[in-house]
Amino acid sequence: MIIENGGGAPQAWAKVDTNNRLHVLSVSEGFNIEAALLGDNFNINSGTVNLTSSNKSAVFHFRNNETKPFVIEAVLAIIGSSTGGSGDFEVEIIQNPTTGTIVDNALAAQTVVNRNFGKTSSTLDADVYKGAEGYTATNGELFADTTRTGAGVIEFDADVMVLPKGSSMGICVTPQTGNTSMNVKIAVVGYLIDTEVTK
Repeated sequence: MIIENGGGAPQAWAKVDTNNRLHVLSVSEGFNIEAALLGDNFNINSGTVNLTSSNKSAVFHFRNNETKPFVIEAVLAIIGSSTGGSGDFEVEIIQNPTTGTIVDNALAAQTVVNRNFGKTSSTLDADVYKGAEGYTATNGELFADTTRTGAGVIEFDADVMVLPKGSSMGICVTPQTGNTSMNVKIAVVGYLIDTEVTK
């Protein structure tokens, strides 16, 4: 079998050396780049949620309604300084929450923006909500959590999370003891993937 150039001139055959190694110069791209080129890669931001107690509050909810799985590459929790709080605050990622006041009250997230600036009309079919003080997220399981003392950005990026159609993710924040005011934002970077490509 001869492997030839199928793209037209110049005509070329692939070289196989004496050790049966095929000599090629390949060009490859990650699924995230392909998704961005297709208009299936998105930046999502909850907008600012002000927490006025030290109680746990659901601050973000995402449910994928697309037929394609949604791959989350990174979750950023942007935590402001606490007024009156001391000790640690906690951030939790909840796997597959389905109910709670964050769903019942359904405050739209600030932005769901296509990362391909030439395909801004391509939208994402998803429920994307921001929370508020005292909001709840229920019927899910704890996926990951972390604690910190001071303001800053927490990035959950150990690996990707995959949300098939109907799957959801929630974020809950528990401020420091004595807190009376703390601003929180959640940012998510993710893309739709064609499962036929991965089989």
